[in-house]
Amino acid sequence: MIGGGYAGIRAARDLDDIANVVLVEPRDSFRHNVGALRAMVRPDWMPNIFMSYEKLLANGKVVHDRAAQVQPGRVELASGQVLDADFIVLATGSQYPFPAKDDETSSELSKKKYLRINENLESAKHVLLLGAGVVGVELVGEILARWPEKQITLLDPSADVLKGQYPEPLRAALREMLSSEGVDLRLGEGLRDLPQAVAGEVTPFVAETTSGARIDADLWLQCFGGGVTSDYVVGSLAQARTESGRLRVHDDLRVQGHDTVYAVGDIADLGLPTAFIADVQADIAARNIRVQITGEGESAEFQDPFPHLVVPFGTDKGTGWMVNQDELLDTATVKQLKGDHLLIAMYTDRLGLTDGAWTIGH
Repeated sequence: MIGGGYAGIRAARDLDDIANVVLVEPRDSFRHNVGALRAMVRPDWMPNIFMSYEKLLANGKVVHDRAAQVQPGRVELASGQVLDADFIVLATGSQYPFPAKDDETSSELSKKKYLRINENLESAKHVLLLGAGVVGVELVGEILARWPEKQITLLDPSADVLKGQYPEPLRAALREMLSSEGVDLRLGEGLRDLPQAVAGEVTPFVAETTSGARIDADLWLQCFGGGVTSDYVVGSLAQARTESGRLRVHDDLRVQGHDTVYAVGDIADLGLPTAFIADVQADIAARNIRVQITGEGESAEFQDPFPHLVVPFGTDKGTGWMVNQDELLDTATVKQLKGDHLLIAMYTDRLGLTDGAWTIGH
């Protein structure tokens, strides 16, 4: 198992009773990125996103190392150790600008980064957020829930908030939510250049938009971009890489051209790159490996779950959409589904952390 994110922990635990599972993950704790934006604004809540791997596997083990080269049947780690494998599941996820995701392997260093940006946000007068997708909108909500009077400009070169095939009523509800909170929402224009100030640091700067407008702010954050890293796949596996770095897979999540290598989550070129989809794909891959090992049962194929989106706006507000419902999700439903807890209990359970002492340094 290469990668200990959402897909990796699901597949690893599902196979722990039937296979000798080795989970390769450089980070010293699971990072619950769904809660990362709230971790940035609430230091008291921040430890919740750091969850121990200690109880994930009853029989297998977690190796804190990085996969340097992976090919069918063989995994070479950055330390030089070589692991032989009958089956390999690639679940290395994706990268995204901080604070939505953090690339630190050390929990303590990561916590310091979150505490630092929290201090900077508290002292900043005018925050510029670049990108009005889900991350940008949710980040606005988290900041205003903590500092209601904070001046925020949300800018995106797209003509509307929220890229993707979502209904107009959902976009309209998000625009209204932002406007009602006094957010300076600027759509259809980007910046001529990114600010010279370091993202997340308090440094007064002037940014010029593509329309020639001037924005004076003292802190900015990037809420767009990111991607996957798959240059560790070599040999025949490298032939399955797309231009974006994702891996082409069959509907059963096997990497194209391979019977014993699977790719799940953001790195798989199938489905939206979300934690929910990663979990679904990991379940299918684990079931199919179980069939290959035992010779019993039938293999499964991935089918996109019904489209939906839940967008918290802080702890007490938000909206959302489900394809099988005519009305948007109301605030109470958003709070119940996600906004109040950000799925913490789901993933403490997934990691086997049921005794309360479940975070690194909590």
